[in-house]
Amino acid sequence: MRTKRIFFILIALAFLSFQTKAQQVIAAAGGYYEGENISLSWTLGEPVTETFSAGGAILTQGFQQPYNFYIQQILNIPAGWSGVSSYVDPMNKGVEGIFAPYESDLVILASMSQFYYPAEDVNTIGNWDYHKGYQIKAENEFNVTLTGTRIHNPAIDLVEGWNLIPVLSSCEVPVENVFGGFEPLEIVKQVAGPYLYWPEYNINTLESLVPGKAYFVASNDAGTVSYPACAKSTSTLTSTSTKWQDNKPSNFTPWNELHYTASSHAIAFPAEVLFGSGIKIGDIIGAFTPEGLCAGRIEITNLNSNFAIMAFGNDETTPSKDGFEAGEMLQFKVFRPEGSEEISMNVEYNYSLPQTGLFTNQGMSAVKTLKLDSIGLEEIGSIVSEIYPNPSHGIFTLTMSSWPDKMQIHLMDASGQIIRTFKPGSKLNGSAYAFNMSELPIGVYFLKLVDSGYLEIKKVVIN
Repeated sequence: MRTKRIFFILIALAFLSFQTKAQQVIAAAGGYYEGENISLSWTLGEPVTETFSAGGAILTQGFQQPYNFYIQQILNIPAGWSGVSSYVDPMNKGVEGIFAPYESDLVILASMSQFYYPAEDVNTIGNWDYHKGYQIKAENEFNVTLTGTRIHNPAIDLVEGWNLIPVLSSCEVPVENVFGGFEPLEIVKQVAGPYLYWPEYNINTLESLVPGKAYFVASNDAGTVSYPACAKSTSTLTSTSTKWQDNKPSNFTPWNELHYTASSHAIAFPAEVLFGSGIKIGDIIGAFTPEGLCAGRIEITNLNSNFAIMAFGNDETTPSKDGFEAGEMLQFKVFRPEGSEEISMNVEYNYSLPQTGLFTNQGMSAVKTLKLDSIGLEEIGSIVSEIYPNPSHGIFTLTMSSWPDKMQIHLMDASGQIIRTFKPGSKLNGSAYAFNMSELPIGVYFLKLVDSGYLEIKKVVIN
C-alpha cells in the first residue's frame, strides 16, 4: 500500500514538473496577425514579458497578459494652414504633450468649436479626439508621431451643416467611395487648399481623402459615412508620403501669391457659362478683394467641364490683411498669358445657392452668366480713390486722383445687383463727386467704378 502511494506521488510530481516546464515553451492560447507592413504569429502565457516591434507595429506579451497592438502614424504638418487628423487612437492624448516638442512652430490647432493656442496659453481642446478633424497652422514644417491603437469602427457621424472630418484610414481613399452614396452631401473641400468634391456641379479635383489630413464637409442632413478597409496589397501610408494635396498650383500671373487659409468660399463656374463668354483655354481667373489682393485663382484647362474657384479669407493670426473679410464683394479678373492681357470679368449669380457675390466663411456660390471687358494691365492701380464719410447716413463723397472722361459708377446692393448708374463726366483731378443715398435702407452697398482702362469696387456702409 505504501509502495502504491509513493508511486502516485511520483506520478503527480512528474505531471506538475511537466506542466511547469511546458509553460516555458508553449501555451494553450495564441494567434496570428497580418497587417500592411507586418505578419506575426505568437503564443500567450510566457512568464517573461517581451516586446517585439517592427514596421510601425508593437506586440507586447507575457504571463496571463492580454496582448495589444500599437501602431504609429506620422503626421506631416506643412508650414501655413492645413487640416490634420489621425487613424489611430493615441495612447498619450493630451494635445499639449503631443505638440510640446514643436511648440515654437505650432501657431494654433482648432476643431470646429475648440482650439489650442500656445502663444496665449489657451487650450480648450484638452485631449486629441480621433473622431474629429482639426485645422492647424504652423510657422515651419514638422512631423508628429502618434503611437496608439487602430480604430476598429472607422465611421463618422455627420451633423447637418458644416463638419470637419478626420480620415479614419491608413490608405488613400477615393472621395466617391466614402461619399458617393451619401445623398445629403453638398460639398467636401480641402482645408486651406483649392481642391474640392462638389457632386451637384460634377466637380472633383479632390479625388482622394489622404491619411493624416482633415476635410470640411457640408451636409443637408445628419447621417453616417464609413471608410472602406484598405486592400491587403496597399501599403500603410503616412502623410509624409502623400503630400500631393500640400502642393499648390504655380502662379503664372503678375498677381500676388495666394494665402491659403482655413476660411474659404467656393464659387462654381458651370461649363455652359463659358460658352460665348470669350474665355479661352490657358486663361487664369482670379478672385480679388476690394483692395486688389488676389485671394483665389484657377487656370482654365477645359472649356467643356465645370470648375470652381476657392476664394480664401483673411488670416486673423497675421497682422496684415491677406484675404477676404466677411461681407466683402467678390470681384474677378482674367489674366491671358498670350499678350500678358488682363481682363475685367462681370458675373451674375445663381440665386438658388445660399450665398451670391459676398464673401462668406464656408460660403458657396455659383455663376449664372459672365462677361469680359478688356482693360489695360499697366493702368491698374494708377488711380487713387477714397469715399468719406464711410460709414454714413447715405450722404457721402467720392474723390479720385484722376477722373476718366467716360467713367461710369454703378451703385450695387449686397447681392451685386445694380441699383443706379452715374456718369460724372469730365472732372478736375482730385475733385469730389457727391452722393445722396439717404433714402436707401441701412446696409452694405458697393460702388463699381468702370472705364475702358480702369475698374475698381468700393464698399459703402449706410447706417
